[in-house]
Amino acid sequence: MRLPFSWLYAFLWPIRLPDTVEEAHTPEPLDPVIYSNMFTYAHLMDISYCIDKFHKIQEPFECDLDCSLRFPNMTLVHQWYFDDAVCGYIATTHSDIFNYTNTLSGKKTIVVSLRGTRSLSDVLTDLRVDMVPFKQVHHRLPRCGEKCKVHKGFAAYFDNTLAAIEDTLVAELDNARSSEDYELVVVGHSMGGSVAILLALHFLGLGYEKLTLVTMGQPLVGNSEFTTWADFVLGSYLPMKHGSFERKYLRVIHKGDLVTQVPSTSRNFLDKYAQFQNQVYLNVTGGETNPKPEEVVDCFSETNPLCIANDFSAFHLGSIFLKNYYVNHNTYFRNLGLCGLSLGWSGELW
Repeated sequence: MRLPFSWLYAFLWPIRLPDTVEEAHTPEPLDPVIYSNMFTYAHLMDISYCIDKFHKIQEPFECDLDCSLRFPNMTLVHQWYFDDAVCGYIATTHSDIFNYTNTLSGKKTIVVSLRGTRSLSDVLTDLRVDMVPFKQVHHRLPRCGEKCKVHKGFAAYFDNTLAAIEDTLVAELDNARSSEDYELVVVGHSMGGSVAILLALHFLGLGYEKLTLVTMGQPLVGNSEFTTWADFVLGSYLPMKHGSFERKYLRVIHKGDLVTQVPSTSRNFLDKYAQFQNQVYLNVTGGETNPKPEEVVDCFSETNPLCIANDFSAFHLGSIFLKNYYVNHNTYFRNLGLCGLSLGWSGELW
């Protein structure tokens, strides 16, 4: 199999964990265009919370979060809901999702957006979660290997989600690929982000390479063998460039977001969860929904002591738990997860 040239960098990149702050990469602000795009990605994620047992998105693309106003040429293709798992929607447009004054972008954008359940506390009560072997059905990508393992629950949610959307999504992708340019945009918040990365890897394995994956508040998904492989095939070590598919994955983490650090180990003590090296860090506190460009940075490494790794160091850990983890987990460029909820609701989101 011939690998894309850009993947060569994943082998040549000097990967070494920093021992001191001076040795770490200094976090760098994102490209201004990528920074601006983050607000759009967050809005697309937030719309998935408009789907629950009692609510749904209305055709062609109407919801309580200004769906048709912000995305006037978007068309709903499919939406799904599970009582105890991830739900979301598929929508398409021929307009530029970042600039709707450009109504003819020259390509078809297919958006898959996923959210998790609405209960954070239920999951945090048990951080020791079993892993299962990662099932790599298609082999257009390098093999992950027999040691690759992923979260058992997320793998099950992925299977259910794939069964609900694969035929529809493949039809949209094949139709676009055969007659015009396309981009598959997969976004997910919280547990929806964990399923989003498994979906993105599945469709990348099918050969749909024009893919962008953005997760916010995503929990850990698998062991080091899995995360190393996923970082490699998704181009985590490459620069971010608008309109480029070399770096396909942007994992966004809010300062003090506990969910992005769990689970830690499986009931099998040999199975340990690992961070992705891919980290876009929101260096803001509280409920700030409009971070400054210099507060949204690329950390280059999950161990960078200037980013989330420092938030959960032994020195800072106590103060983190005393803070409102709900706000940290649900504030990503907007207040996520409120669509469809009554003003008196006081629960938590996962």
